[in-house]
Parts: sequence; C-alpha cells; structure tokens
Amino acid sequence: MTRELILLRYSLLIIPAILSIQVYEFADYDWFTLHFMLLMLLVTLGARQSRPLYTLTGGMELILTAWLCYEYGPLMVFPALSAVISYTRRQPKNTALTFFCIHLALLNAALLHGAPAVLVFTNLTFLLCAGLNLLLLRTGRGRADTLFLYDELRKKHFELEEARARLLQFTSQIEVAAQAEERVRIARQLHDDIGHRLIRVKMMTEAAIHTLPAAPETGLQMMNQIRDQLSGSMDDMRAALKRINPAPQLEGAYALDRLLEEVGRDTGVSTSYTVQGIPYPLYPSLQVVLYTNAREAITNALRHGQASSVWVEVTYTEHEVRMETGNNGKLPEEEALHKLHHTGGMGLKGMHERSALIGGTLELRLQPQFTVITRLPVYRQPEGLLR
Repeated sequence: MTRELILLRYSLLIIPAILSIQVYEFADYDWFTLHFMLLMLLVTLGARQSRPLYTLTGGMELILTAWLCYEYGPLMVFPALSAVISYTRRQPKNTALTFFCIHLALLNAALLHGAPAVLVFTNLTFLLCAGLNLLLLRTGRGRADTLFLYDELRKKHFELEEARARLLQFTSQIEVAAQAEERVRIARQLHDDIGHRLIRVKMMTEAAIHTLPAAPETGLQMMNQIRDQLSGSMDDMRAALKRINPAPQLEGAYALDRLLEEVGRDTGVSTSYTVQGIPYPLYPSLQVVLYTNAREAITNALRHGQASSVWVEVTYTEHEVRMETGNNGKLPEEEALHKLHHTGGMGLKGMHERSALIGGTLELRLQPQFTVITRLPVYRQPEGLLR
C-alpha cells in the first residue's frame, strides 16, 4: 500500500478509539486499551507477513473488529473499514470478496441486538465506505497500469532508438566500404585503360614526329588518330570523375537555384535565390514539395501577377525548413484575394495538399510583396549517432 493509504488505515484505528473513550463510558478502560492494543498488534504483524500468514492475521482482524463493535459500540465500524482497506489490496479478488461478505455478516451479528437505526447506520456507513474504497482501488490499478504501459513504451522507444542508431551506423559503414571499393575499381580503370591509352598516344606522337617531314599525309592521319585517342581518354576521365563524386540525381532534378536560372533564362525576369541558416540534407519528399511549390508560385506570379522579378529564400532551422517565394507583381484584386484565402485555385490547393501531406503548412503574405511561405518539419538525426 502507498504511504497515504497506510496513514488512512491507522487513522481509522486511532481516531475512533479516542472518540469512543470521549463518547462512551466503559466499566474498565484498561480492558478497552488492551483490546485496542491487540488490534494494533494484529495490524502491524499483518503488514509484515507474506500472503499465507496474512490470511490468518487478516481473518483474526476482521473477527476482532466485529467483536469490538459488539462490545464497545458502532464507532468501532471504522476499524472494520481499516481492515477492508487492507485485505482488498493484499488478497486476491475472490478471497477479498469472501472476506468482505464474512466481515459484513459478523458486523450485522454483532449489532443484531442493538437499535435498528444503529444497525442501518452501521451497514450504510460500511457499504458506502467499502464502495469508495473499491473506486480508489480501481483508480490506483488504472494508474499503475498506465505507469506500466508508459514504462514499456519508453523502453521500446529506447530500443528503437538504439536499433536506429545501429542501423545508421551500419549504413554508414556500408557506404564507406562501397565508396572504397568504387575508388579501387576506378583507380584500376585509370591504370589499365586510360594509362595504356596515354602510353599508346605517346608512342604514336613520337612516330608522327618522325613521319611528318617525310610523309605529311601519313603523319596527318596519325595526328588525327592521336586526337581521337585523346578525346576518348578525356571521355573516360570524365566518367571516372563522375563515379568518384557523383552529383545526387534527385538534388540536381529538384534544385531551386537551377529552377530560378531556367526561369530567368527562358522569360528574362530577374531572379534571386538566398539561403539562411546552415543547410543540411533534406529527405527526398521535402525536396520535391519545396521544388513543386516554388515552381507553382513562380508560374502564378508570371501568369497572373505579370511580375518582372521573383525570388526564393530558404531558411534552415533546427525543427523546420521554411521557403518564401515572392514576386513584385501586382496584387490580386479583392474578389480574387477572397477566393485565394477561402477556396484557392487548383495550384494553390495543390500546394496546400502537398505541404499538409508531410505535416507542413502553407501561408500567404501580401505585404510588402506577395509571398507564398512553405513550412515543412524536419526530423534530423543527431550527428553523434553517425560516428
């Protein structure tokens, strides 16, 4: 039992005993004190015994509390309630129910020859307090179950975090091993293919130097062959360099700076791209949403706002990435503005849906320039887990 319940249990023993001495007149207070001390001894022993021995002391306690009601009056029903608090928590459900029924029967037998009002009062008090105790018991069990589930969830969370950290570390090791293997393969290719081709070019160049004075046409053909060999070597070198440091296909396809460069080149409008904060890698879904929203906002600015300048500003923070896409075009009229805020066109609705799909939001700002703001949450892995 908790400290509060233990305090309540002993209060239900001590306070009624003091009130009984003040209210009733006993022929011998020494015997009352002896009986009360015997009850306190049973309570103390029962609190320190195992379940089989507690069944014995608990049974003796409920018999003694019923006898105290018979001997010293109905105020002794409160020590009986103290016993109920104890055995309903320390005994199995069926055993506790059996104890309660026997206890109630003994209390009624003890007060059977008393006034009917006293009997009714005692039964109502006992049953109401027992019902409150049952509610407290269920509340305590529900709280214990909640704490147990919380501990289990927290343990599972730690296990998942550890597994995730190990998986990221293993992925990093695999990536490093794959890169090392690729570098070895490229080095072998440079040595075997390009190296041998360069040696052949060197030998052909020496031959052409000796051939040109005597046979210019033959020397010119050899120079053309040397040129083709060098061109092939350059192509092989570019391919090898791309394998060493490949540009991510997704980042290249969804690069915002490239989008603005293409828009400026195709339409002649002025473009600007700025980055705030320290950039970090984004998930592909975030890159796609940012790129698509920026493209849609720029298209609307050119089509409906007749803008001559567009700009994109991306801000990286710890918990989100924010993209502001603005233009210097004319603002929508009042009716069109009302439609944008309430229904929106297909493009704006699509931007809303794409942002909401990954937990982000979309906002419109009219001053000082018309700006579409995309906010997307990011979930970054701590760098320490990758080491």
